Amino acid sequence: MNGEEKEKQFQELGQVMQRRAHEHDVIARNLKDFASQLFAAIETVLAETQQRGIPGLGKSRRIVHPAGEGREGLQIFIEDWSIIFVPLMGYARPNRDDEARIPPYQFKELCGRIGAFLTDDPTADAFYDFIIFNDESWFAWGYGWPKQQSDIQSTDFEALALDLIHSFVKDIFMTWNSREETLLSTALDTKKRAYTFGLPGEERQGV
Repeated sequence: MNGEEKEKQFQELGQVMQRRAHEHDVIARNLKDFASQLFAAIETVLAETQQRGIPGLGKSRRIVHPAGEGREGLQIFIEDWSIIFVPLMGYARPNRDDEARIPPYQFKELCGRIGAFLTDDPTADAFYDFIIFNDESWFAWGYGWPKQQSDIQSTDFEALALDLIHSFVKDIFMTWNSREETLLSTALDTKKRAYTFGLPGEERQGV
């Protein structure tokens, strides 16, 4: 490799990494903006449910992300179960296996992500996702409930938050475990419940 070729490769390397750094900065800002507005709207909706005397919806709480830098998650309580929203670390392209109904070209773009988890089991999988792109567009999907808005600025976050909570309350079901899965230790543990949580279409529904 001669000096000219070497210099060209270093220039291309610098250009690629500078472009990626810029994309990451934009996505980080958009993700933080989206999460901040979504979480504030959820808190507003929950406060109104309490003012209206609607039972079973507890006060939410912010969760400090271990990554620091002001990152926060949000936990909401519905009866004796909870949902936790967590802005995920790192930026990547969406996974086609999730069958998102987003325009095909966006599968080639980096995005940020907020995962929603049912209960606080650290081994649980996310059941709902928000993805936020560098052009401020976003998409959300999970358990047959996709949502899309043109961009962050035009989104009515309070309406989105109310839709989310309404959907969670209406669609998430609880089914007791079968006899052979009901342990005495569970029956005597005040911190555990003898049922499982489920989403529409899951095999355990109706068991």
